[in-house]
Parts: sequence; C-alpha cells; structure tokens
Amino acid sequence: MIAQNQQKVKKEITRIVQKAGKGLSVPEKKFLLEMMTGMLATGQSNLTRIAAILKEPIAVKNTLKRLQRMSSHERILEAANRLSLQEASGKVTDETVVALDDGDITHQYGRRFENQSRVYDGSAKDTKPGYNLNQVSGYNQSSGETFPILLDMFSMKEQGFLSKTNEALEMIKQVTVKVGRKGLWVADREYDNGRVLECFLQKGLTFIVRMKEARDIWVNGKKHNIRELADGVNRRVKYSDYARFGAKKCTLWLRGREYQVTLISYKDRRNKDIVMWVTSGWVKSTIEMKRRIRGYFKRWGIEECYRFEKQGFGIEKATVRRYGSIKTLLGLSLLSWLALIRINENPILKTEVQKAARMEKNKKKHQPKFVYYRLLQGVKNLLVGVKRMFLFRWKRRARKALLKTIPPMLPFLAKPTALTYALEYGL
Repeated sequence: MIAQNQQKVKKEITRIVQKAGKGLSVPEKKFLLEMMTGMLATGQSNLTRIAAILKEPIAVKNTLKRLQRMSSHERILEAANRLSLQEASGKVTDETVVALDDGDITHQYGRRFENQSRVYDGSAKDTKPGYNLNQVSGYNQSSGETFPILLDMFSMKEQGFLSKTNEALEMIKQVTVKVGRKGLWVADREYDNGRVLECFLQKGLTFIVRMKEARDIWVNGKKHNIRELADGVNRRVKYSDYARFGAKKCTLWLRGREYQVTLISYKDRRNKDIVMWVTSGWVKSTIEMKRRIRGYFKRWGIEECYRFEKQGFGIEKATVRRYGSIKTLLGLSLLSWLALIRINENPILKTEVQKAARMEKNKKKHQPKFVYYRLLQGVKNLLVGVKRMFLFRWKRRARKALLKTIPPMLPFLAKPTALTYALEYGL
C-alpha cells in the first residue's frame, strides 16, 4: 500500500503541473514536476537538497546546475497565481473571508541578494534586508478551510515599482475580476489608505478595515477625528463575555465624493485600547456587524498562510540570490500547497497520508483545523524511501526495461497520452 500511496501522491502533483503548465514549455513542466516533488519530499526550498532527493543517475552537482538555470524562469509565479485564482474562484462564496495582508521575506545577513531593500519584519518588530509580500487568502467558516488565492512579491528597488498601494490595488483588481463581489474583505491598519478604501467602495465590495487614529470621518456633515468619535460611541452590544461594541453611521469623503460607511468601536477587558473599524454601508443589523467582526478576527488565522509558506517550505532559508529565482521558488511553494489541497480533498488519500505522518495524537478531536503541516509531514514520510523519483531523465532503453518490472503500479498512472505519459513515465 505504501508504494501505491506514493504513486497516488505523485499523480496529484502531476495533475497540478498539467493545470498550471498551460502556456509553459515541456522543460518548464518537467522542472515544475521535479521541484514540487522535491519541495514536498524535503519540506525545503534548498536546491541542493532537492537535487539530492531526485536521485538521478548523474552527479548531484549537474542536477543542481540544471535546477539553478531553470529557476530563472519568472513566469512560473504567474502560472501559479493563475491556477490558484482559478481553483479559489469555485470556493469563494458570500460567507468567505477574503483577507488582504502584507508580509515579508527577510535575509538578516544577506548583502548580495538582487533588488533587496529594507522591509519591516513583523515578527522581529524591526527592519531587515529583504522583500515585500502581498497575499490574498480565503477562509470558509462553514468548512473551516483556509486556502490561498493570490501571492506576489515585489521590491522597492525593482524597475517599474511605484508604491505599495499600487501593488495592493493590482491584487484587488485581479481577484474581483475572477470572483466578483463575493466574500467579506478584511484588512489591517496597513490598508487604511484613501485609495484602497476608494477601490473597495467603488467596486461595491463588502469590507471591514481596521483604522488608524489619524483618520478623519464625517457625521451629519461635520468632520471629526475617528479616535475621538469612537471614544464617544455607546458600546451597548455584547459581543462576548469580555467584549462589547457599538456603531455609528458615518460618511467618508474621498476625492470629492461622499461614501456611506459604519464606524464600529470595539472594546474588551483584555486590552486597554479600543479597536476601530470602518465597514461598508450603513449597517443596521447587529447580527451582520457581529459577522463582520468575526470575519476580521479570522484574519489572524489566515496569518497561518505566511507561516506555512515560510516554515513548511523554508522560503526564507533559500540561498538563491537572483530576484527572479526567488519569485520562482515562491510560485513553486504555492503550487506545492495546491497539491496538498488536492490531497486534502481526496478523503481516502488524505487518511493514508495522515497515517504516514505518524503523529502522536491521531484521534479526530486532536486533529488541527489547519491540516497542511500534518499532510506535508505525511508526504515527506511517503517519499523518503523512493529509490527512483522520476525516469524521464533516464535513457529510453533503461526506462522501458525498468517499467516492465513494476506492472502493479501502472493502473495508478494518469492516462498514457502525449505529454501526460511523458511526465508520468517515471512513476
């Protein structure tokens, strides 16, 4: 059964490659297949480790040279985002929390990384050399599923860079073109920006954004500081045993145009300061306001997406220094996550992979909602004993001779047609 599970995992990886590979050349597709399998087998983005795990009948240094050369193909990140957006479009509904968040990839001691600039590291509360990230992630409250939608990296030193706001607006545009007005958009104070708020309001999106204290807001035609106004709001509605909130109908003036919004003032006993949100429209329903507040707090769970990409695939530990190669590795980590999502959606295969993870606590009540760490560990354990990862780098006579010795595995291959069979030949 272990060998069959290995083939089924590889089959799911190959299906992701086939979907993402539209418009890519055959060498690029083979590169995707090798790198995704290597990243899932090692849990790292280190090219040397991946070259070793592929176990090709040549020196590891020659495999490494090929991977380094192919990693400069920047359109792989575009292909990964295109597939991720396509997969997510069928999952986004009106209940979905769509979180727009910024992040970073830092190299504390790196000095020769291309286009590297100073970025704010949220975990260290300090600025370090690195790159900026923008991510849009989704969370469905009914199923508890977290999934990626878009992921992008940019540098303030790269040619054509305008501003962080422009990068965020481009992400919003790409998502809304595909999914329309569905979902509740949530964002932190980083996006308390007139242009971002104007974009949300003009597109008719449902959103809730945490506000900074310097923002001005209008009530009955009079301008007020948002903090002073929030302090005076009667927080009469009980949110939980330790928190209450209140709301006030307000308007925002952006570029000479007035928009209707609702100011929500939230206070709990655990924090001294209040939390201020602005949400779209004049909301009358207390139930709807609670739904939006809960959606904002789910944003903290979506932060797990960045942590998984960094810890699960070791993006920050990658030693490639070319800007395009780092973007390629980011796209490969996104594709590898999509492969884990396909495994998660297959109940039988998911059970087998979780068993392979060999976790101490296997009861249903102990299983985490964010299952991808466990699935990644299971895939690593399944692939660790594979003697030959792929055969398409072997000579044709050797491939055919070896394939005749493993007929039980053939039923688990994809349909042997054209490029599919060429990519799956080593399974």
